[in-house]
Parts: sequence; structure tokens; C-alpha cells
Amino acid sequence: MKRIILTSFLAVGLFFAGCSDQSSIVSPSQNISQQQNKTPIELNLKTLNKKITATKNIDGSVGGTIEIKGSLDGGDITLNGKLNIPAGAFEGTLEISATLDDHTASFDFGPSPTSFNKALSFTMTISGLDLSAINPNDVVFGYTAPNGTFSLISYDNVNVDVNSGTLSVTNAHLLHFSRYNWVK
Repeated sequence: MKRIILTSFLAVGLFFAGCSDQSSIVSPSQNISQQQNKTPIELNLKTLNKKITATKNIDGSVGGTIEIKGSLDGGDITLNGKLNIPAGAFEGTLEISATLDDHTASFDFGPSPTSFNKALSFTMTISGLDLSAINPNDVVFGYTAPNGTFSLISYDNVNVDVNSGTLSVTNAHLLHFSRYNWVK
């Protein structure tokens, strides 16, 4: 009887040890690094605005492009970008959306959660922001998890032009949908 109880405790202990968040064997390959205390860049809007959303039905076997354009603050802040979905990124047809957050330079992609067989490519420029208090060398682009953990993702380039108030990211590689943003 003691042997059965001891074996049960060991089995339960091994089960919980195997489910630990510290495991790196199954960590997503998209995460280059995880960083705490990263702050999303604020839009600092002067007027009440509607969210800017682009939505399109995409056949995963064919792929496609979603253009994301719009303006805020009476045209003072503009955004112009594209989400390219390669053929074979997913099976079936999805209604894909990209929405600019109304407070930060963040995009929520949906439907969430959705993972992809091939990386999607996101390129975006937002102009007309007040970036005077930002060190351009500190700005990166990545994924922010619901718990607030920021994970840097791969991309070709992030550009910050403080003089023109422009943020841009070129060919950010999205392997799943959720929230992506520029942080400092």
C-alpha cells in the first residue's frame, strides 16, 4: 500500500514538473526574446476617433493582401500598410481583420488565436505622431501577450523618424494573430 501511495505521489510530481512554464523545449520559434517593462508607444490623440479596421475574406490556399489605410486627428495622423498572406498559410477561408488600437501604436489581428503554416508579412507606416520623447534606438516591434510580456519578432527593419513623427516596420513576420506593436 505504501508503494502505491509513493508511486502515485511521484507520478503526480513528475506530471506537474513537466507542465512547468520554464520548459524551453516547446517555446515558440517566433520569439527572439522576451522582455518585461516595455511600454507601447502612445498615439496621443487630440480628438475622439473611431478605430481603423481593415477586413477581408482570404482563401488560405490562394493567399492575398489586405491594405490598411486611414487617418486620425482630422488627418494629422495617417497610417498606410499591408498584410501579405502567402498561399498555403492556412487551410480554408478566414475573414481576417487588422485594427489599430485607439490609444497606442498597436494592431490587433484576428481571428485570434490563429496560427499559420507560413509566416505572414506585415509592413506599416504611421506618420504624424509626437515622438519627441522617444529614443529611436530603443524602439522595437513585436508581440505583446495578454499577460503583458513583450516578445520581439523577426522583421526586416524598424524605422523611427522623430522629426516627421513616423514609425514604420517592414516585413514583420507574423506566425500567429494577436496584438503586435511598437514599444520603447
